[in-house]
Amino acid sequence: MRHGAQRQRGQSLVEFALVFPIFWAVLIGLVEFSFLFQSVLAVSFASRNAAVVGSEAGNAPTADCSILHSVEGDLGAPSVPGQIQKVDISWTDANGVAKAGATTTYTRSTSSTIACTVNGVSYTLPYVLTINGYPTASRCSTRTGCAGHSGLDTIGVQVTYAYVYHTPYGAVLGGTGMTLVRSSEMRLEPFQ
Repeated sequence: MRHGAQRQRGQSLVEFALVFPIFWAVLIGLVEFSFLFQSVLAVSFASRNAAVVGSEAGNAPTADCSILHSVEGDLGAPSVPGQIQKVDISWTDANGVAKAGATTTYTRSTSSTIACTVNGVSYTLPYVLTINGYPTASRCSTRTGCAGHSGLDTIGVQVTYAYVYHTPYGAVLGGTGMTLVRSSEMRLEPFQ
């Protein structure tokens, strides 16, 4: 009887040794997926909220500052604004497809900043204007249209975010992370 009990303990130890790594791989994978899913939701919310801010700002000179400030403020832990690579602000059609040459791109910078003053509040944003294909002055926020615009513009905001793996599971997937790109669009609020 004693010999059978030892055999059963040995069998339990072997089963544990086989199942334990699988359990940890699943657990760590679940944790990594949770971080990734939170980042996807945060970047999606940041682009959607920035599109709302852009539609309300219209063609005001401070519109882009308001959009960038909104994107920066909407990314919270464990996502960090420092992982944003760029923000594109585009004139889009109703389906969200950017019109050719009508995109303004702000690239995140570690050495340069943009000084902004919105509603009497001054702040700096760590971005550089790299492409100015859709300047604020060319945005149409009147129902009757503007020069070259048949009516209200639809503004699109696309946020490109570098997601960095938080667990060793990322090494199994290869690389150090992945790029998340989320965009939203909204019609400008009518001025008249």
